[in-house]
Amino acid sequence: MDNTTALIDFHGHYNAENWFASPDAPGKNLVKIHPLLADLAGQLAEIEQAGIDVRVLSAPASMLTAPGQPLPPERMARVNDGLAQLVAEHPGHLLALATIDAFQGDRAAREVERAVQSLGMGGICVDCAQGDSLLDQPEARPTFEAAAALGIPVFVHPVSPAGLTERLARLGHTGILLARGTEDAASLLALMQSGIFDVLPELHIVFPMIGAAALLFAGMADLEYEQKRDWPGTRPALLRQRLYVDTMGFDPAALRFVIELLGVEHVLLGSDWPIMPMTTRSQIATKLAALKLNDAEQALIMGGNTRRLLSIN
Repeated sequence: MDNTTALIDFHGHYNAENWFASPDAPGKNLVKIHPLLADLAGQLAEIEQAGIDVRVLSAPASMLTAPGQPLPPERMARVNDGLAQLVAEHPGHLLALATIDAFQGDRAAREVERAVQSLGMGGICVDCAQGDSLLDQPEARPTFEAAAALGIPVFVHPVSPAGLTERLARLGHTGILLARGTEDAASLLALMQSGIFDVLPELHIVFPMIGAAALLFAGMADLEYEQKRDWPGTRPALLRQRLYVDTMGFDPAALRFVIELLGVEHVLLGSDWPIMPMTTRSQIATKLAALKLNDAEQALIMGGNTRRLLSIN
């Protein structure tokens, strides 16, 4: 990897104390475990030391309110105003995805438009589920329509599903990630089955590596597509090629899988830091070297694909 290549981390989090909508918001407990989550100065110092040039901040709605509860619209607007202010205060170092509670119908779509057109944000972050609702529900459609019309990506962020998370927690943090990734994959499959990609050809969906099971099962779903025709529109194995995935975990074997399936143009550097461990520039270089990608392909993953999706000059 060329040492001059700009590294852009698409998947990073920050939660300000006044953004939480309820005292039992999951993000409050995460801040106790990971203090850097609410320490922007500390984050900036560590990413500089790690050699990361730009971080894309996000504050998923599920981290800010009680599990399964909507994020109040005024709080959603406050978070997005705060994120936009942070980007303005640290040009060249920070970008941000607007926090959108996609399950609020037209109200959510209006906030998408405000965040992009008034605040200058280049993408949005939505939860993959809220309670029993996945993103194929009618109330989420206006958010996707607004994103497609504006030409911005939608980061589908995992949530912790009730029941499954508790069952798998005995496996430690990896078990919790498995539960969250399963919910994310289920929501992505629901989106592919809904026909939304045929209706909205400009829709760009990004998800973290822990939801990669969606790619595997989209291929298996072709059997249903061929036998029952239960899936409207394009066959799921082709629809999965419309998706983008980040490098969360940075496992070379997992990266080979998604690159083979989607191509390097659909893989973005993303860490989930500071919740997950930081990956430094030198570590990234070592891991990419194992994939035997050429310089141009490495540059796409490290920042080029994010630049294109977020329309960064």
